[in-house]
Amino acid sequence: MSQLDLTAQLRAARPVVPAELRELVASIAAQAEPEPRRRRTSWRRGLLVAAPVMAIAAGAAILLPSGGTRNGSPAALEGQLPTLAPPAVHRVAAPTFSASGTDQAKASTAAAAGSSAEALPYNPTRVEQINTTLELRVKNSQAVSDGTKQAVAITRALGGYASALNVDAQQRTGYANLVLRVPKQNVQKAVDRLSALGTIIGENVAIKDIQNQVDATTRKIERLVAQRAAWEKQFQTTETQKHIAALTDQIGKLRRGRNTTVRNAAFATVRLDLTTREAPAPVHHGNGPFHNLAVAFRMIGIGAVYALALGAPLLILFGLAWLGVRAVRRHRENALLSRS
Repeated sequence: MSQLDLTAQLRAARPVVPAELRELVASIAAQAEPEPRRRRTSWRRGLLVAAPVMAIAAGAAILLPSGGTRNGSPAALEGQLPTLAPPAVHRVAAPTFSASGTDQAKASTAAAAGSSAEALPYNPTRVEQINTTLELRVKNSQAVSDGTKQAVAITRALGGYASALNVDAQQRTGYANLVLRVPKQNVQKAVDRLSALGTIIGENVAIKDIQNQVDATTRKIERLVAQRAAWEKQFQTTETQKHIAALTDQIGKLRRGRNTTVRNAAFATVRLDLTTREAPAPVHHGNGPFHNLAVAFRMIGIGAVYALALGAPLLILFGLAWLGVRAVRRHRENALLSRS
């Protein structure tokens, strides 16, 4: 018997369900209450709901600025910007000195007119170099020209003089750079009067004590004088006279240099800059009423992006597995129905 005949006989011998049994099963199925169909949430519906939310959160994360402030904290910016005040109450900031009184420059900077109200703390009994820088803002180039004339007049009235002038007031905007020499006992008055010529946008005071240098030169002169006196007591020869002449020349140079240093230190240097440039506009930093809400949306957006980046592969694998199980189940159901 061939294989085809065997297959035909097996198909012919397949048991057939009696009609009575089929009617009995159909009646039982009709009498049974149908199970409530569970409402399944489709992944397509979930994707349609989640996609707009994730898009809004991602857009908020991109468009919103990072942090509550820009370019540093408001306190730090406030310390960098000068605070302008009326120059009528201006006093020069007082630099502090150490107890040793060495030859180190002691400087203090005041960014506004409302600085220390104390007088300049120089010591009239010591030789000190005083340097002051004052930057003022005026309205226009005509005010630059007028301010230059008034500054020179103030300096002369206090017993000083103008050491250097650089003025440009021909255009609509101008500037002037003045180097003024004022007796140091009048430098406080000079700064007060010059401050009234415009709005202060910069100020600096530096005091350097050079008394030790002058004292060292004085001691050296005394030693040379003693050496010259010793040579003068010796028997006068051509060699001794050369030594005496060399010592005398050296003593004269040291004395002239010391006198020049003391004379220059008696005058303070005031560098005055007049300009028409505008002061930097203050930058206001503050959080609006919806700042916290914006930060919350931004954090939600960042979290959604991370969740999408990390969870997308897992969701894809889960979806593929679910589709495979569903396909196998349908295949089995179809096979069972075809046999009946």
